[in-house]
Amino acid sequence: MKTPLRSLTTLLCAAIGILTLATSAQAACPHQDGTCFSFEYQGYTTDPNTGQTTVTFHITNNCKNGVGYVAIGTDSFTRVSPANGSVYQGTLGAYNVAWTGTNGNPGFASIKFTPQLNNFANSASDTFSVVVSNFNASTTIMVQGKNGNNRETFSFLLSQTCGGHIYWTNYNTGTIGRADLDGQNANQSFITGASFPRGIAVDGSHIYWTNESNGTIGRADLDGQNANQSFITSNGATGVAVDGSHVYWTNDNGNTIGRADLNGQNANPSFITLVHLPAGVAVDGSYVYWGNHAGGTIGRSDLDRQNAPNESFITGANATFGVAVDGSHIYWANSGSNTIGRADLNGGNANQSFITASVPTGVAVDGNHVYWTNFGSFGIGTTIGRADLDGGNANQTFITGANAPGGVAVGP
Repeated sequence: MKTPLRSLTTLLCAAIGILTLATSAQAACPHQDGTCFSFEYQGYTTDPNTGQTTVTFHITNNCKNGVGYVAIGTDSFTRVSPANGSVYQGTLGAYNVAWTGTNGNPGFASIKFTPQLNNFANSASDTFSVVVSNFNASTTIMVQGKNGNNRETFSFLLSQTCGGHIYWTNYNTGTIGRADLDGQNANQSFITGASFPRGIAVDGSHIYWTNESNGTIGRADLDGQNANQSFITSNGATGVAVDGSHVYWTNDNGNTIGRADLNGQNANPSFITLVHLPAGVAVDGSYVYWGNHAGGTIGRSDLDRQNAPNESFITGANATFGVAVDGSHIYWANSGSNTIGRADLNGGNANQSFITASVPTGVAVDGNHVYWTNFGSFGIGTTIGRADLDGGNANQTFITGANAPGGVAVGP
């Protein structure tokens, strides 16, 4: 077995312990099924800094005819994004975005997504998010899908949510854990068969993780089924991130960041070439961010790589592993100084001691909280921590019973 990220991993192998397994059923999200469409409401998150709310639906077309459009009602709210006339990038491809009124299709004010490709059929699914202001969770909104001559309309009360889940890697036991967003129903063996899993990422359809000992990226459905431990093969994969088009990962052996299509094809292990042992990775609509474990910095690169990567975008970190990003800030895990760091999106106002932890190696963020893994000295940590977005109310034992938790992610 190779010895990745040697400054910490040499300590890990001495810490393999015994895990008591728990079981849990997957929480059901509100959904409605029609003749062709299945619409699943995946809840909402509100950014406390902007007051804007992201509402998300997962939509499946079970019929042979391709989707003509999907529309999410916005009658009660002020529309923010995606912008009118823009292009929305989904798992299946790109969608043209239009803001509709009460006339025409779908017949109610909405943000409407029209696919550019004719592949949204035969049980294919995709995830759609809209951002609004003046949000009120007691509102019922309409959602509509059209394919061929079939048009199906659904109504959802926005306060009825499935709550989402937290996912993490158990490095010592080769498992992926999962719990409800409130920390309940923790299942430390949600997915088994991984090989020293480190990083983890989630999108609207799948869970991704890195198998650090053999350099592969695994993938499974959101319910934990159809696990493929060799979904992508690379060279020392450590951190992993995903957006609407691609999977990204860090290669600690080759000092690179790799990228592949969401289906695992067209893998480029040297998408970005670096020099400082990249570990965690995160992505937003404009940039890729990563932690330079050996360099003590956070790096950043344009998604289109028009400019040279900036490996010293943020300085002063200490043995950085996981990285996360939201609409306002970048977060990273300083395993060498037992802290979670945070900075503005432009790299300013960096705070290397934003939250105190215990050898943290993973960090994640949603609209309400920051989450991190307490890997612990010698890899004997057992907990997932959580704090408010401002760093307050830190709970180091939000979830217990893990075994050297490495990466953490938040998703459906």
